[in-house]
Amino acid sequence: MTAPDTQTGVTIERLEPAQIAALEPLWRSLIDHIRELGSVVEIVPHEESWPRRQAIYEELLADGESFALGARRDGRLIGYAVVHVAPPDAVWFTGDRYAELTSLCVAADERGGGLGTALLDAVEAGLLERGLDQYVIGVDTVNPDAQRFYERRGFRDGFHLMHGWVGGGRGGDGRSDGRSGSASGSNGSPETAMHGDD
Repeated sequence: MTAPDTQTGVTIERLEPAQIAALEPLWRSLIDHIRELGSVVEIVPHEESWPRRQAIYEELLADGESFALGARRDGRLIGYAVVHVAPPDAVWFTGDRYAELTSLCVAADERGGGLGTALLDAVEAGLLERGLDQYVIGVDTVNPDAQRFYERRGFRDGFHLMHGWVGGGRGGDGRSDGRSGSASGSNGSPETAMHGDD
């Protein structure tokens, strides 16, 4: 646990598996943000999305190396990050392990205030403690603010995951711009992109 930042009053602490349930409101806010952006693939409803995501987080934290961080101001949880530490990749040289920023979420009323930066600073400190000096993220293509945020941190494009439909058709309502109806999403882990431009 870090001491509160004297300027912002934000404290960043490691989250235990028993604390994961408290992340649900932030997750819902993030999913709503993804829905507002509009993306290629339809979004799973809240009542299905959170139980799936909670199970993923709990499974990751059970491995002993992956970790979650929560940011609080005046006791209120205002953001979080989840990092998966995985075995070495089969294609790219990553050493004996590599890390993926599975989620970075900032409360809607906190976006743009530097909280995403503070969380990433804490994530990188946690990675260095584990002997890791690089990590990957997934960014939704319809979120240029998030892309710029990560680029300022030194991230560069390395891999694109593309969605397609059998026969070249479109999912959802078939609009020519590639968006699907009123709900949207990405590849199952778009949340790393959804903190806003911090």
